[in-house]
Amino acid sequence: MPKVLIIESCLINLGDDRGGVDHAAPSIVDIAKDTAHKLVTAGRALYAARADDPDKGGRNTATKDMLDVAKVMIAAREKAAVQTSKQGGE
Repeated sequence: MPKVLIIESCLINLGDDRGGVDHAAPSIVDIAKDTAHKLVTAGRALYAARADDPDKGGRNTATKDMLDVAKVMIAAREKAAVQTSKQGGE
């Protein structure tokens, strides 16, 4: 299963009982190959690894800088969520 960088928020069916699961941009997700292809084709995701990109030029692959920034943004979003939940419990 390829990893993709979600660049536009979307619902993704992960093939389990949950149905469509909301993934905010940016997110890095392991998904089925056909789902990854559909999201990339629709302009909602980029492949995290060039080996997964069917385009020989790697046109649909996220750069290392994009992945690094996404990881920082994801960590900040998770930290903010924890702080918000702590404030709500007071």
